[in-house]
Amino acid sequence: MGRKLVITLDESTTEKYLQSVSTLTEEQVAADCEPAGTHLTILVEAAHYDSEVYLGNKEIGVAAVTVVSD
Repeated sequence: MGRKLVITLDESTTEKYLQSVSTLTEEQVAADCEPAGTHLTILVEAAHYDSEVYLGNKEIGVAAVTVVSD
C-alpha cells in the first residue's frame, strides 16, 4: 500500500497566500508582464500540525502535515 504526504494550510494562512498571490498577479499584469509563479516553502516541524509556511522570505502562517495510506 502506498503512502502520501498531505500538507494542509490553515484557513488564515490560505487567505494570506491567496491575497498575496492575487496582488502580485495584478501588479504583473498591470506592468504588461506574464504572471510568474510563487515560491512556497513548508518547514516541516517535529510537531507536524505546527509546520511553518513561507511565501518567498516572509512567514505567512502554519500548516498541518500528515501521512496517509492509499
